Amino acid sequence: MRTYWACNNIITNNIITKNIVAKSGDNFTDREKETERLLSNFTHRVNTIIISPRRWGKTSLVKKVCRLAQSDKRKIVYLDIFSCRTDKEFYDVFASAVLKQTSSKFDELMDNAKLFLSRIRPKFTIGSDPMSDFSISLELNTKGNDIDEILQLPERIAQKKGIRIVICIDEFQQIAEFKDSKIFQKRLRTVWQLQ
Repeated sequence: MRTYWACNNIITNNIITKNIVAKSGDNFTDREKETERLLSNFTHRVNTIIISPRRWGKTSLVKKVCRLAQSDKRKIVYLDIFSCRTDKEFYDVFASAVLKQTSSKFDELMDNAKLFLSRIRPKFTIGSDPMSDFSISLELNTKGNDIDEILQLPERIAQKKGIRIVICIDEFQQIAEFKDSKIFQKRLRTVWQLQ
């Protein structure tokens, strides 16, 4: 099974031509072509980058397509990395989102964490609802294979479960602010291009 990626907010064409866009529910209008195209890209494993000025509804479009694309055989993992200030914070958010979206109950989530993150010691913070209110903090050995294990997490889960996983990363441009951003980007590319 391949894992494929959709990234929001990096480079290329504007996705809409209006200044004001209704962004949710019945008010989400004039986006039929964009919705169809992005859904097709999810289905056909096309890496996708969306860019336009702020507040034009990129996130709303991606979230709508995520809801439409979700199925038993296709899991959509959406993560917003705007608040991530370091690569370690990215890895924590990434692992949390992947585990949460690919697990139907808390026991399965914990089993997946033990199985797929075996070299890493995850620390879980759990709220009143363990499936929606939790986070992971990872103790990483940045010199070892720990990071690759995290970046390979969607691929490994997809293979074991016989599903496809789409990763949507909102505010992807935030990685440019990370210390050693170029090294981080190269690491992502090195691991993900093989999936």
